Amino acid sequence: MSAVMQNPAKISSEPFLNKVAKSFGAASDSYIQGARLQQQVALDALALLPKQPYGHLLDLGCGPGWLHPRLIQHCQKLTAIDLSAGMLARAAQANIASQYLQADAQQLPLADASVDNVFSSLMLQWCKEPVAVFTEVARVLKPGGTVVMTTLVDGTLGELRQAFAALDNRQHVNHFLPPDALRQAASKVSGMQWQFEQRRYPLYYPNVQAIARELKTLGANQVAGRQAGGLTGKGYWQRLAEVYAQHRTVLGLPASYQVVVISGVKHGN
Repeated sequence: MSAVMQNPAKISSEPFLNKVAKSFGAASDSYIQGARLQQQVALDALALLPKQPYGHLLDLGCGPGWLHPRLIQHCQKLTAIDLSAGMLARAAQANIASQYLQADAQQLPLADASVDNVFSSLMLQWCKEPVAVFTEVARVLKPGGTVVMTTLVDGTLGELRQAFAALDNRQHVNHFLPPDALRQAASKVSGMQWQFEQRRYPLYYPNVQAIARELKTLGANQVAGRQAGGLTGKGYWQRLAEVYAQHRTVLGLPASYQVVVISGVKHGN
């Protein structure tokens, strides 16, 4: 089995990111069974990635590595990077990638112009400085190399946010950047040609508790700026369920995710 390599200089010192990494690590065993959205988005994005039996591909934010049997069809060498040691250890069990590196996407432990293509799905929204990620991706890409990334943007979990807002003014759902902010960040990186496409992914649940359980199963229940003290009162959840019920459809309670698909090509031959 390939070893998980740690580079302390490349691991984030930001407290919230470390909490996110620990949360995802704790969810590494349950992640795949709850990752409906992640699988839909990644498979859709994969169709944009050049399929070639050669070259070096970087999977940035690889998670438990469930996509690696497909990604290896797009390259000769696969490098997997994630901030979570737990996720990397789970991915390394399959021994598909050539190397598994624990690192912050804003500080990649790779040489300039060392990879042919980059794939990253639903990782960017956890990074405080997307321009740093775009800069690093451009740096490690070879001329003519491509990148396909997906990220959550403003409007995600809008139904859940509205339901919480009807009860109190505390922050219960993460705020995500608007698409224009991502475009502006990408525009600051020279030598790249970018394209952006926004897509909506609705998922349906029997009740609001099922939504909360799935977020916890995925390790995606860390909320930046949330005050200490969890929501444990039965009465609170009952009121939340009553408010959320106005969104119910024949398919169940919707939880909508707004996703931007980012594709880019590095100038050169």
